[in-house]
Amino acid sequence: MQNTYWDKPVRAGGCLILGPLEAHRFLMHEWPSRKNQDWCEAESSMLAALDGRTTTDEARERFEAALKSAQLS
Repeated sequence: MQNTYWDKPVRAGGCLILGPLEAHRFLMHEWPSRKNQDWCEAESSMLAALDGRTTTDEARERFEAALKSAQLS
C-alpha cells in the first residue's frame, strides 16, 4: 500500500482531504449514513489507488463525484 497525495486538496464538508488514504478514511468514518453507487465507486477507487491499480487522479475524480452526489462539496 502506498500513501500518495493529490496536487490540490479536496474539501469534504469541513475537512481538507490530501489524498486517497485520507479520502478512504473519510468515506468509512465521516460519510453520512446514506451511501450510493458513487460512494461505492469512490471507495473502490481509493483502495485501487492505494494498491497502485489506478491513478490518484482517477481516485480524486471518483471521490469528488461522490461528494457532489451526496451534496458534501
